[in-house]
Amino acid sequence: MDKKQKNILFISGGLVTTGAIVTTVLFIRRRNKKRRQGLLPHRGSNILTTNNNSLPTDFLNWNGGNTYLSNAPRGIRNNNPGNLIYTNIKWNGKLSKEQNKDRRFEMFKAPEYGVRAMIKDLKHDIEKGKNTVPALIEEYAPKFENNTAAYINTVCKDLKVSKQAKLLPTKNTLRLLVLSIARVENGGNYVTNQLFDKAYSMI
Repeated sequence: MDKKQKNILFISGGLVTTGAIVTTVLFIRRRNKKRRQGLLPHRGSNILTTNNNSLPTDFLNWNGGNTYLSNAPRGIRNNNPGNLIYTNIKWNGKLSKEQNKDRRFEMFKAPEYGVRAMIKDLKHDIEKGKNTVPALIEEYAPKFENNTAAYINTVCKDLKVSKQAKLLPTKNTLRLLVLSIARVENGGNYVTNQLFDKAYSMI
């Protein structure tokens, strides 16, 4: 081993581990070339995930207030229950980079905008051919850092479908997918039917 060593930084589920190795490595979750998403619940706040950016005056958190819920799961404090990673996609209700308090994930000015983006993302994937639960989740939660099989089993159970079942991007299918995935991502039933309906009406 070369005597010249650098620190290695692992980021996974908000945990940081340091050690010695020749090169610096950064592992991130990948959605796809155009859209990337987080895959596991992220609770709490730390220097690796947040910054001091100021929220817009019309920001509404999950509880209807205008403060940043720093102790909530990451997808909830960002109004982004699908944990969509920050990209140049011009989602409706998306906060600008200067207003986004998360260093990696999208933030939305209200929960319905984050749910709307999640619906559109899933609908797009189904329409482009990822029309089974495994096809969707294998992209959503790649095996190199997730228990993808367990994720797939959970979503299949919630939708009451087999792994081979072909999905159609109907309102009911999208509702079940959004509720199931948001529950896995954030560790709770944060997306209600009422919130889904509001978001769906905005598409």
